[in-house]
Amino acid sequence: MRITVIGSTSPTGLEVLKYGKTRGHELIAFTRRPQLLSMDQSFDKIVAGDGLHKSDVLQAIDGSDAVIAIIGGKTDIAGVTKTMISSMQESKIRRLIFVSSYLLEAKSPKIFASLARWIFRHELVELEKAEKVIRECDLDWSIYRPAQLNNDPSTGKIRVQEQRHGFPSGPYQISRADLAKVLVDALDNNANFRKIYCVTWSKE
Repeated sequence: MRITVIGSTSPTGLEVLKYGKTRGHELIAFTRRPQLLSMDQSFDKIVAGDGLHKSDVLQAIDGSDAVIAIIGGKTDIAGVTKTMISSMQESKIRRLIFVSSYLLEAKSPKIFASLARWIFRHELVELEKAEKVIRECDLDWSIYRPAQLNNDPSTGKIRVQEQRHGFPSGPYQISRADLAKVLVDALDNNANFRKIYCVTWSKE
């Protein structure tokens, strides 16, 4: 499968490229910072550009079967999402995997979730807008909301549930390597179309 990764130079994006390569996929890395990928071999092609510019996005997704989007930080997340969806519709690419945040609707752990929501409030507003745009589009989308991310190695111990309000018990974290596995493997599952999932490590 040919996959365009938007946000490919983010820590999670790099893990997606790495794991996707082990699965034998053809990977197109779309980024504003191509110099960060110059020494990396976990991709087949780099497309440098801005996610807000439709011509750049169209070039990045040309010929792809699916898009995995990891858009965060100080980026105009909602704006990039709108451009991405419009470009996918024009290019007749239907499959979208989008990374959001566990904090959007999670009710547990209560104290941590409340504090983290305040700290990341600006990014969460953008992600909420982006999710709304995605939910209202006609693509075959899946949204994954990971809990706190870390850089630990992959464990393979993963919980993925269609549970928008979070999990009643921890752990409330997951490694980027394990999240990457969830995102790439999700492309093989047609049963997850138009669904939202929370993702954390499992206890066992």
